[in-house]
Amino acid sequence: MADVFGTSEGSGEANDGLAPLPSPVSKTKTEGVRNSVNFRNFMPEHINKEITRRYNIDKCEIGAGGYGKVYIAKDRHFEDRLVAIKKVVKHDAQKTAAFRCEIEIMKELDHPNICKLLETYEQGRFMFFVMEFCEGGEVFDRIMETGLIAEDITADIIRQVSTALKYAHSRGIAHRDMKPENIVFCNSDVTNSHVKVIDWGLGFYFGQTRMKSAVGSLTYAAPEVLEAKETEEYSSACDLWSLGIVAYVMLCGKPPFWGSHNEQLKSMKQERYPITGEPWTSISAHAKDFIKRLLKKRPDQRMSIDKVLMHPWLTSKNNMGPAATKAVAQNVLSNLKNFSQTSQFFSICVTSVARQLDHRHLRDIHLVFREMDTNGDGTLDIEEVKEGFKKIYGMNSSQELTDIEAMFNKLDIDGSGAIDYTEFCAAGIGEKVSCQEYVLWAAFKTFDVQDDNGQISKDEIMQVLGNKDVEKAWSKDVCSDVAQEIMDMCDGDGNGEIDFEEWMTMMRTASAKNGIEADEREPEIGTQEHELVEALQDAEVTGKTGKAYDILLDLNRVGAKGDGAPQPVVVKKPTGPRGPSTGRAQEVSMTKPKQSIIVAYGSGLPRDGTGSDVVDARAGTLTHALCAESPPCVLL
Repeated sequence: MADVFGTSEGSGEANDGLAPLPSPVSKTKTEGVRNSVNFRNFMPEHINKEITRRYNIDKCEIGAGGYGKVYIAKDRHFEDRLVAIKKVVKHDAQKTAAFRCEIEIMKELDHPNICKLLETYEQGRFMFFVMEFCEGGEVFDRIMETGLIAEDITADIIRQVSTALKYAHSRGIAHRDMKPENIVFCNSDVTNSHVKVIDWGLGFYFGQTRMKSAVGSLTYAAPEVLEAKETEEYSSACDLWSLGIVAYVMLCGKPPFWGSHNEQLKSMKQERYPITGEPWTSISAHAKDFIKRLLKKRPDQRMSIDKVLMHPWLTSKNNMGPAATKAVAQNVLSNLKNFSQTSQFFSICVTSVARQLDHRHLRDIHLVFREMDTNGDGTLDIEEVKEGFKKIYGMNSSQELTDIEAMFNKLDIDGSGAIDYTEFCAAGIGEKVSCQEYVLWAAFKTFDVQDDNGQISKDEIMQVLGNKDVEKAWSKDVCSDVAQEIMDMCDGDGNGEIDFEEWMTMMRTASAKNGIEADEREPEIGTQEHELVEALQDAEVTGKTGKAYDILLDLNRVGAKGDGAPQPVVVKKPTGPRGPSTGRAQEVSMTKPKQSIIVAYGSGLPRDGTGSDVVDARAGTLTHALCAESPPCVLL
């Protein structure tokens, strides 16, 4: 990853504009909202804590720059959870202040096309940024591999980046280092063009002070940035010039300007660059017009970000990327309505879960959000939500269209007057995702803030709830009462602390009680049931009880949708050190359409006198029950 972290001259900007601006209320706030809480401040920040206790960091770097390196890491508690960790060195006070500014910027940016910052660690001279891992690699690498990128894919990617820039600019933040190296594919599948913008190390709160430093990369920086002086300033339009350069490079595989610094600057000012001949003869007039309207010497002559998103090249149906199916959209919107009926604290807990989810869990939700966000600003206002429901359910679906405003107000957790991306994800994911064990683990660690020991105390809950943004909504007394209520509800063994198993049981029980998941549209039952049984066997053999619990819930749901005919389920007993060595199969007929029968391995459970264990199939029952050492248990 070339020049991942950029450079800065330290021209005075480093000490200005570092405190974040308050989130602007860009959309009209309606009446009847809950007490607002800024969910962004629930991101864990660990001071003088050992990061290797939590993550196993790979020695091979995947990116490097002037100030540090980027590595892949595995969560020690769940090794299939991968993250990217950026390690930087605090050389001096100015660099440290710049890193803290980057943290505040990334906390503020909540957008489907901006890489998430999950948590931070600070140890001695080092700071660690724990981010979601985008496995597809840089757009730059894709260009190097293929020579150029197809026009329809380029348009889709440029549109995604444009929405990210519009969102950032609306919050007074400029990126200032937009280039193909800082745009990454979420997935290694070449047919999946979902991208995220990374590296906000040169990001700046331009609403608070003037931008006046020459920063970024020569090839992509705007001429006014390259000529920046202490007495002059430039605007966020510098990102739009860079966007035009990125589009040009993606389409033809070469930069528009080359030569020495002075030669490139001269060509920029003359707006002189090749855009004829191959491959430009096969590129649409709309694409070339898009580039020409951005590569303007004078910033005020460039297209505004709003006009960028309205340009015919980006609005063509051929260049819009994939869309969600109607069944998926209905499921997500149904989850929104159900989630709005939950308690405020539970909604905050699930939002902390959604904040830790990466793109792999949010593909369907991302597609629905993208379609509903018709103006491309990265949030949903009330009219966009209404139109989304009308589009999916039809104008005459009175039941689905009732109480949308009340639902909207309850989903707007931070009280901004709009539904942010994480708020939408929290409401739309449903129980299936929000109650997966390793997802709950990441959210659990949000509250394990003091000693990072895998236990949550009342003081730690108070510390999180005592955040200044929470205190605006809840007084200290209310925070104390809520913390005590959580302890009373979750601390099953009464030791004064909540462990992960207790937290997981609480979240799953509350989720089932609140019914936050609508009926899902599943594949054919027979095929899916077979796949789930195979997955269950693998989970039991490896001893991953939490994963087995999730599979059992899925299997239970599939069986419950049957037509009443017996459905044999054969689960082989595992062999080896984790289970009995008989190798015999236990066959059970699913004869109850509403209460499916599934097979697991249990310990310490009530017996029905037949040699099997009988367990009530309620959420949380199996968390401690799975053990391959004992006879199979039958869930009714």
